[in-house]
Amino acid sequence: MSANTHYRRFEIVATLTPLPNHHGLATVTVTTTDPARIAGLGTDRFLHTERWVESLNPDALQVIVDECKVAIDHYADNVDDS
Repeated sequence: MSANTHYRRFEIVATLTPLPNHHGLATVTVTTTDPARIAGLGTDRFLHTERWVESLNPDALQVIVDECKVAIDHYADNVDDS
């Protein structure tokens, strides 16, 4: 399962990969083409996280995406989104 979304001029790509026993690996990468917002120098990455989740339920992936949006909000509150 995967999902792509845009949020405050960032692109969020989220993937849930099945693991044994109905568990999963949630991977979320946040990128931007705005050089002033890039955290990983030499990449277009702002944020990347991988987490083991106890279920393949899409809600588990959405929780991690929402956490990434909170991180974006903390970073971008003083940045013009126009």
